[in-house]
Amino acid sequence: MVLKFSYMKNILGAILVFILIANCNTNKSNKELKVLDNSDSEEITFIIELNTKGNEISSVKEFTQYLSDFIVEREPSTVYGYFMSDDGKRVTLIERYNNSQDGIQHGIDFINGPNFSKFFEIFEIESFITIGDATQEFKQFALENGFTIEYRKSIGGYVRR
Repeated sequence: MVLKFSYMKNILGAILVFILIANCNTNKSNKELKVLDNSDSEEITFIIELNTKGNEISSVKEFTQYLSDFIVEREPSTVYGYFMSDDGKRVTLIERYNNSQDGIQHGIDFINGPNFSKFFEIFEIESFITIGDATQEFKQFALENGFTIEYRKSIGGYVRR
């Protein structure tokens, strides 16, 4: 009886492994990525160069982690990350949005949110570049709210989704 149970357990285990492998292969084919020319994408990406205004590296790291946790729960960004230079004096903020409207919503939330003043206590914007085909509505919103942005459109490349 023990031998039969052990044998059945091995067969069930083998069937389970087979189902898992078959499922993984099925999921791969269902998740094939499409390639879209950058010029056909509505995505916009912010590349914001910041200086830390002499703030302690630990304070900068603590604040950026807090902001990341705050944003992930509330914002439509698909990428949001801070990257610090080795000397701790400069930070690059990368934000990517599905479209200009999502970028506008982020701007509204940022300006009216609880972190606006603290952000500018910790950072000074040195440059703000938006890549992608930002709409006129987005450009007008940025201008009306005091953001000086350099816009760059695609001249080649792709997005894989």
